[in-house]
This record gives sequence, structure tokens and C-alpha cells, in this order.
Amino acid sequence: MSLQLPVSDGQVRLRHLRATDLPVFAAYRADPKVARFQGFDPYTEAQAAAFIARQATAAVPAAPGSWLQLAIADAADDQLLGDCALHLYAHEPRIGEIGITLATRWQGQGLARQAVHELLALCFGQLQLHRVVALTDVRNLPCVALLESAGLRREGHFRQNGWYKGEWCDEYQYAMLGAEWAARQ
Repeated sequence: MSLQLPVSDGQVRLRHLRATDLPVFAAYRADPKVARFQGFDPYTEAQAAAFIARQATAAVPAAPGSWLQLAIADAADDQLLGDCALHLYAHEPRIGEIGITLATRWQGQGLARQAVHELLALCFGQLQLHRVVALTDVRNLPCVALLESAGLRREGHFRQNGWYKGEWCDEYQYAMLGAEWAARQ
């Protein structure tokens, strides 16, 4: 099944990353504040260009076991604001995992919440997933607030579950079932 892109919800649009996104993408992916709680280190411009080249033509959704990054763009002018991730589990492709990265300039304005909402709509609508999960470092309080405001339920606190930036960190796992999504609509 293929997702229909782009999709728009209010002020944001999810679409493929494009070569024209490179300056903005490279800038926020190189920002240590943005990378702080992410699984990536700050990007170089060459890494950003290679990443966009791979993702610009990636299948939507990616093959189970692979990650897909979609652009989060301003619905009015198509300016890149950040990106979001979707991963279908290899062992059970009816379960997906999501993630989100937003440039510092656009944080705290409700745009990430709109992007998560649209990503969940794709997961439960077009893809008809059974369950969607999201993991976050427990110290990433803005992400904790985002996931909870988007209606995901905290299911677990995993102690020293991830090795990031040279240290073990605790993670929260959040989730939503397709039936819970449907009941909210």
C-alpha cells in the first residue's frame, strides 16, 4: 500500500524531502540543541545532502524494518520546518514507530503537534496500522508534552534503555491503538 502525499493538516504538510530543502535541513540537523535527544549526531552538509537524496525517492511507507523520513513543511509556502519518521516493524508490519524533529525556530508553536496528528492519521487511516509507538528520552520534556497532548499513552519507563551521546538514558514508550484513534475522530 502506498500513502498519498502530500497531506496537509492546518498549518503543516507532510511530503517527501527535496533537494531544495538542503540548506534548512542541514542547518537544523547540525544544531546541537536539535540533535540533543535524537539518535543522530549533528549532521555535516554532505551527510544532509546524502540523506535527502536517499529519502527524496523513498517508497512510502518504507519496507518493514526500514525508516522513512518525511518533510514537515509549512502548508502556505512549503518551507521546511522539520521532518518526521515512520518505521514499520520487520517482525510485525501492522505496528509502526514514529519520531519527529523540528527546527528550533518552529518549536513551541503547535506545529509539531499538527505534524504528529497528520502522521497518526496516515498510520491509522491509509496504512490501517494496529498500533503506533514512540520512544523519547525522559529528559526531553517538550517531546513528552507533545506525545501526551497528541493523545498517545505512556506505557513504559525503560531504565538505561538507550546509549545516546556517550551515556545511557532512560526512555518513555508511548503508544496508541488504531481503535483508540478511531474513537477520538
